[in-house]
Amino acid sequence: MSEIQEILTFYEQCLRQGRRCALATVVKTSGPSYRSPGARSIVCDDGTFGGGLSAGCLEGDISCRLDGDKKSFVVDYDLSAEDDVRGFPFGCGGSVEILVEPLPNAQAMHAAEWFASLDQPAVLLTAVSGAGSIEIGARYGMNASCDSTYHGTLKFQGMETLALSVLSERKSKVVQIESNGKPIKIFAEYYEPPINLYVFGDGEDARILETCAVSHGLNVTRVSRNQLRSTEPLIKMFPRLGHAYTAVMSHDLNIDSDVVQQLLLINPPYLGIMGPRSRTERMFNLFESNWQAAIHRGNIFAPIGLDMGAETPREIALSILAEIHTVARGRVPQHLRDADGAIHERILREGGSGPQRVKSYSAINVLLR
Repeated sequence: MSEIQEILTFYEQCLRQGRRCALATVVKTSGPSYRSPGARSIVCDDGTFGGGLSAGCLEGDISCRLDGDKKSFVVDYDLSAEDDVRGFPFGCGGSVEILVEPLPNAQAMHAAEWFASLDQPAVLLTAVSGAGSIEIGARYGMNASCDSTYHGTLKFQGMETLALSVLSERKSKVVQIESNGKPIKIFAEYYEPPINLYVFGDGEDARILETCAVSHGLNVTRVSRNQLRSTEPLIKMFPRLGHAYTAVMSHDLNIDSDVVQQLLLINPPYLGIMGPRSRTERMFNLFESNWQAAIHRGNIFAPIGLDMGAETPREIALSILAEIHTVARGRVPQHLRDADGAIHERILREGGSGPQRVKSYSAINVLLR
């Protein structure tokens, strides 16, 4: 289940139990921070929460501010201060702005439901300061294809242009606009839906990968051997394969060869193949494809997974998921202690819409038995 789905599920529980709660959203950070802009949490006045903005310290403070007032507000936390407002040191450095919207709030939750329905990137514009006809929390959303929009109460000149620019930049930001001569701050949030992962195989390792991936918030489709014996092309059976991440692991050389051959034509952003390099080379020879040329395409990962010494099926699943996340986030695998810059700093991915890959990422980096 994705984090946005977890938040929606938690909110449904709060409604049934009649609990006082609010939607809290990170809109801006400066310096080190636990989460990036766009992180959300449903915070209850008893201190419980779903989702996450921090390890719990920020949620604890927000819960103390829920006094029954239905007006939305913004809290600016200085995480470098010796003591926070409750008398405890954060010690994280940096600062974070959080929009707090007491619930029920139809616009806030409808926008979250809209996010949960998307299968492609989108942008959501949210007013984090108000003036005139624009209230804090007013929203407008647009997906990357411009064929799905969320129409809240936010309206201003140049709104669609701003949304398109954020989709192009693929990065959230806070901008200031003018409405009737008055300045208003807008949180322009870039959103990417959960990764779609297709697992080809029905062995124990494939089932464990499916379970682990679902628990990490990926949308997973596991394709059995019986389905793979169909004469219907994969792209007709699964139209989203071109933008999905794929793991080929049926352990049947002929089936895997057929799947890989079709996936090479579909060209997904991530094509992971289970087994030693020699097996993959043999597989490519079956359909007379140049293995050495293929690995330089950048999206083929064979053997699949990161080199973390994985042995058991669960460890192998972890190494595969770690590799998928590094590719999806445009990262080169390394220890954070050896990385320069902020933890949440993002490398812009090159060209096109949807998941991309970084050219410097090695196509062959691990041998999993």
